[in-house]
Amino acid sequence: MKPTKRPNQLAKNASKLHRKVLELLTSCSLFNGYEIRQEYNVSRVNPSFKSNREKFDIVILGLQVIIEVHGRQHFSPVCFGGIDKEQALVNYLKQQDQDAAKQEAAESAGWAYLYVKYDEKDITIGKLQTRISEAIKKIKIQSSKDELENIKKKIPKKTSTVRQKAKIQQPKNHKWPTKKIPSRKFGS
Repeated sequence: MKPTKRPNQLAKNASKLHRKVLELLTSCSLFNGYEIRQEYNVSRVNPSFKSNREKFDIVILGLQVIIEVHGRQHFSPVCFGGIDKEQALVNYLKQQDQDAAKQEAAESAGWAYLYVKYDEKDITIGKLQTRISEAIKKIKIQSSKDELENIKKKIPKKTSTVRQKAKIQQPKNHKWPTKKIPSRKFGS
């Protein structure tokens, strides 16, 4: 397996936005104590992931945060390199499947996942920090819910302790009086 890229070793195909996001992270003192990697194998985050070829764009290891930088082709069919519309659609659908599988792999392994969209060229470190915090909170809430569900499954089910009112059965063929019985007066 090839070593993953370090922050100072940009991937050859890294976009301007990818470079900007990486620069924001590495220049922010908040992330100084954390190892930031690029092109990090999905199977290193989640060993049950089938493909060893898929990679996450940026990973903050100590925080368990994954940041993907998604180009236009992640959101609509794009005719790169002279391909026709039909092939662009096929590529787009494959990309959608890959993105969903990578996100599922990250979140099921307990990692926070977020992406930066191609049109977010004005992203700042403040916006990025907020999104990272929200992604971490989301994954913590989800893992707490999962833990609670696992605990509930382990607790044996009890029979209902709520008492139900007894129903008094009426005789089936009995004819109840329809006349009013006159009241009696006692002692005068």
